[in-house]
Amino acid sequence: MNQKSNSLFYPKLWTGKSVLMTLIIAATLVSCSKNNEEITSEVQASASSAENVKRGQLNGQEITYERKNGMNFFQGDIVLTEKQLSEGSGLNKGGASYSRWPNGKIYYTIASNMGSINVNKINTAINEYNAKTNTQWIYRTNQSNYVEFIFGSSSGSDGWAHIGYQGGKQTVSLDQYISVGSVIHEMGHTVGLYHEHTRKDRDQYVKILWNNIQSGQSYNFNIYNSGTDIGPFNINSVMMYWPTSYSKNGLPTITRADNSSFTYNRTGFTAGDINTINAMYP
Repeated sequence: MNQKSNSLFYPKLWTGKSVLMTLIIAATLVSCSKNNEEITSEVQASASSAENVKRGQLNGQEITYERKNGMNFFQGDIVLTEKQLSEGSGLNKGGASYSRWPNGKIYYTIASNMGSINVNKINTAINEYNAKTNTQWIYRTNQSNYVEFIFGSSSGSDGWAHIGYQGGKQTVSLDQYISVGSVIHEMGHTVGLYHEHTRKDRDQYVKILWNNIQSGQSYNFNIYNSGTDIGPFNINSVMMYWPTSYSKNGLPTITRADNSSFTYNRTGFTAGDINTINAMYP
């Protein structure tokens, strides 16, 4: 993703009517430079987005996610399957992820329309995983369980990925201008990593500035209690949200616990990231 007390904070979800009423009131305060058609379009788009916010279960924990383009997005760039959202599924229990890749071997293929620049980024990221972690990314021949790197937006710099091993074909989506570090980040989700800022111990190390978060996006900062925290909290992790994730005003949404700023990492692995992956795949 290129953009996230030990008790879990669940911001109250507005009903569709409440959202629409609030947005209509807000629209009346918009600059007169916007005509009624523009305002109406913005209100309808925001209300539609709010209607896509859903509640579900993941590893027995109630979570909030967004239904978009026929997929279930958790924490912004993690795609969950309907099976993963099924409450009480035995496959959902225990571990840092839905499931680990057997023997740490991850077979992959690259969509033909990816483009040579992004192919080079993928190859660089794969070399990092193969050289520094116990996972092995192997180009697919005829394996039935594999990852396909697909092309996302031709103008964006983001990505998304399914979390952990699921069996069958799963996906990593990469936009045209995504960085190598963000490719590594999305592949981290494939390996089974969630975002660092959702660890159970995060409030000892970072502060979430809820008032600076965009309306309706607070759930992306909820602690994920059902994951397994491995090693110490790592604010420099390649899996960490950046300081202004989902900011509504350009101000930080995450700072260090002492209110000081931090610089997010999208250059590559830290030692902590490598240790975490290797603990998952000994």
